[in-house]
Amino acid sequence: MPIHPKMLLLILVAWFWLTAVRAHDISEKWSLGGVLSAAVQCQSLTGDSEANDTCKGAVPFQPELTYRPGTHDRLYLKLGFAKGNGLNNDSPFNLSAWGADLEDDVKNINGSGRDYLLEAWYEHVVVMGRRNRIDLGLGIIDASRYLDQNAFANDEYSQFMNPALSNAPNTFFPSYEPGVAAEWHLDQWVFSAVYMKAHQATVSEKYDFYGLQASYRLETNIGLGNYRVLINGNRDFVDETGGGEQDNDTLLISVDQRLGKKIGLFARTGWRLDDEIINYRAIYTGGMDIRGASWGRVLDNVGVAAVYLDGGDNTRIRTRVAELYYRLVINPYIALTPDIQYMQDEYFSKPEVEGFIYSLRMTVNL
Repeated sequence: MPIHPKMLLLILVAWFWLTAVRAHDISEKWSLGGVLSAAVQCQSLTGDSEANDTCKGAVPFQPELTYRPGTHDRLYLKLGFAKGNGLNNDSPFNLSAWGADLEDDVKNINGSGRDYLLEAWYEHVVVMGRRNRIDLGLGIIDASRYLDQNAFANDEYSQFMNPALSNAPNTFFPSYEPGVAAEWHLDQWVFSAVYMKAHQATVSEKYDFYGLQASYRLETNIGLGNYRVLINGNRDFVDETGGGEQDNDTLLISVDQRLGKKIGLFARTGWRLDDEIINYRAIYTGGMDIRGASWGRVLDNVGVAAVYLDGGDNTRIRTRVAELYYRLVINPYIALTPDIQYMQDEYFSKPEVEGFIYSLRMTVNL
């Protein structure tokens, strides 16, 4: 697939920006970071679908700026730029093939009228002891920064590409909206709370989001593990089909556990706590991470996972996803990732849609 000249220009500009920043010293108070990624994805549909087999590309670029005026304070800014929407406008599947913020995602973000500004927040840390502190944040935030983390399935730029394996899609985590967040770090525990006033892009309304999470970090002879229980919900969420307001609550359990130095296991399981007809009713996810030390490539890794999503509306019965990737680390900053996804959507009154997505992703991290 030929690369569009504008896409190539974006790649080159971002590449030189990242390498130039890395070549300069950063002061004690200021730091720059970011991620540049480019992916080509090709879909091969095997089910009955009006969509066509095609290949599309996208290049997201997200620079970050951090300012630390003091030991316990931090100002953070994150911008998002992108060229292309990948397969988003051509895919027949309910879930996107890549959970990254692509061209349409960084313009008029969530219907707010704001472009390119993803996060802008202030954080203050209250220290109450050697292993006891509270982090307080305020501004334009991303709920997934504080909720539903997972060591092996949380990053669409370096791990799985499907959004069901980065953050659970049935939980409706808002991103890039005004809100407040608090994290209480107490020994091996982290207690998180988030409140946001979020936009609904399609109906030009706002709703209230809350999230509460308890996370426990456990280190044993087997390996490091993280165990999380999360409850979150939306208040005054407008049903886009019926027009009425809904209150939606979800319970989610997220686990990641290392088995020695070469194997890691993870799982996400979640259920809706109400009977509202919206998105998926339940999610069941599990997978494995295999470190490249097994074959002499210490920095490489393989990820494999499967997802089962139980339908929660009047049209969709269920969605199945399987994904396999190999992350080839070129150097500490650059990685190349071949990726294969299988997706299947089943419906009540129309033929199922299924097929494969073949991807090649490059990511540059600063």
